Amino acid sequence: MTRILLADDHPMIASALDMLLRGTDYEIVGRARNGDDTLEQLGQHRPDILLLDVNMPGKSGIDVLRKMRREKRKASVILLTAGMDDSQLMAAAELEPDGIVLKTSDPALLLECMDNVREGGRWVDPEVAERIGAVRARATSGPSLTARERELVELVSKGLRNRDIAAELGVTEGTVKVYLHGIFDKFGVDNRTELAMRAPKLLCR
Repeated sequence: MTRILLADDHPMIASALDMLLRGTDYEIVGRARNGDDTLEQLGQHRPDILLLDVNMPGKSGIDVLRKMRREKRKASVILLTAGMDDSQLMAAAELEPDGIVLKTSDPALLLECMDNVREGGRWVDPEVAERIGAVRARATSGPSLTARERELVELVSKGLRNRDIAAELGVTEGTVKVYLHGIFDKFGVDNRTELAMRAPKLLCR
């Protein structure tokens, strides 16, 4: 039996998945309703597959996936989404989840994705894959963010202060300042406020 942890704050999604997986080789062993709860339950249940909603209270699905990659957590991850903006798409593409499924898709596609992931494959909804390709094509026209710069810009866009960013990234506050000034110079940004305003476009590069 393949163990599933569902991370989604919508009760209807949980009910629909219960019905979808009934009689299959998949078993939902836990349900998390926010990002912090997801990370805690990953340790408790040690699922084979995490079905992870992109937009949750607190830490987003992207935040959870990034932390999982940093900590080298073993569970396979399938992102569930009703839709992602360009910056979320690029962040997801860089973090390479094992699957991405649109919530508006035929439920059979989720099963197809889960079957592929269970066998060690990767499955991305064709519509999502097409959008990722389009965003990447647009991004090639100018300088792009490194993975570390992308993390920092995302945190600045959320309104975090330098000391909070330093704690989140595990670096010193001085290192954060160096990275910020490097980003300012690279993209012709004058200050944090401008950086936060331009973050959505920069994160698409």
